[in-house]
Amino acid sequence: MKIILAGFSSDVTESELQALLAHYTEVDELDLIPGDLPEQTVAIVTVEGTNAEAHWVTRHLNGLFWHGHSLRAFVSLF
Repeated sequence: MKIILAGFSSDVTESELQALLAHYTEVDELDLIPGDLPEQTVAIVTVEGTNAEAHWVTRHLNGLFWHGHSLRAFVSLF
């Protein structure tokens, strides 16, 4: 399953995101995609698990205040 994570600043590193996500799920792959503006950087996170487990993770991450920003998380349908 893929989770789209947004709302963090562009200076956040992959290892910082890995550490955050380790509290909620095991990450198979993490790709950072920079946006035109710093707030538009997103992470595509591939996790092992069911659709229900991915939704559980997004419910816990969505709205989480982290590094001075409020995160947004969605399960990717594609």
